[in-house]
Amino acid sequence: MQPDQGFIIDSDHLFKIAKDGYQKASQGHEIHRQNDAIVAIVFSALALEAFINELLFIAKMEKLSGSSEDWLDKLIEAIEECSTDGIAGKKPNGWIKCFNKFLNTFKLELRFIRGATWKSTTDKLMSASKALGSQFDKRSSPYEDFVDLFKLRNCLVHLKPEDLIEPGEDKIDKYVGRELIEKLRNKEIFQKDTSVQSITLLVSNAKAAKWACETTSKMVIAILDKLDKTATSDFTKDNEQLALYRETFQPPT
Repeated sequence: MQPDQGFIIDSDHLFKIAKDGYQKASQGHEIHRQNDAIVAIVFSALALEAFINELLFIAKMEKLSGSSEDWLDKLIEAIEECSTDGIAGKKPNGWIKCFNKFLNTFKLELRFIRGATWKSTTDKLMSASKALGSQFDKRSSPYEDFVDLFKLRNCLVHLKPEDLIEPGEDKIDKYVGRELIEKLRNKEIFQKDTSVQSITLLVSNAKAAKWACETTSKMVIAILDKLDKTATSDFTKDNEQLALYRETFQPPT
């Protein structure tokens, strides 16, 4: 049996890939498709997802070191992958809690208990902000952009070729299969001089890449700022990894 290797921090590397994608896209001509922009968008989302998952283990390590602060328990509970509180409308009973701990010992996941709720990255970040005493505003930046970024990431990763078309009231065809396009159009990050309704073409430019990188940067820094305000110990001051996050998740220049 191999010794326990702890956990590996990789979110900063993923974000570097995203920023490199933006830099390459920004060197091309604006009217041409910049494929590196897609790399920047997808890896910005990957980096943010990795960050919140890493933060969970950092918090758990702090807990194992002897910390008993209430905010730390709330943060861990907020980011945990699975919530069983909704099972049969009741809090999880003793055997479910014990079985969860047993599986966690072997780094396994409990995916077969009916009614268990699995948290998305958007759920985790919103819950984390609430646990840290200052919940994100869903209708404001950076959270609104973050949600749109993950919708775009999902659209790109799970891309489907078909699009539903129905005649609008003004007799102009309405594209209803890609509602995200209209939402993103208002951000002024789309490729110019094209009428093609291809999401991969529309976001293949440096503006979209920069928006994605900046959104991830703002979300990470916002969580770190909330940590600074909430932690009552020297947790944020003494933790080198948190300081590294603040350094490596700076927006592209």
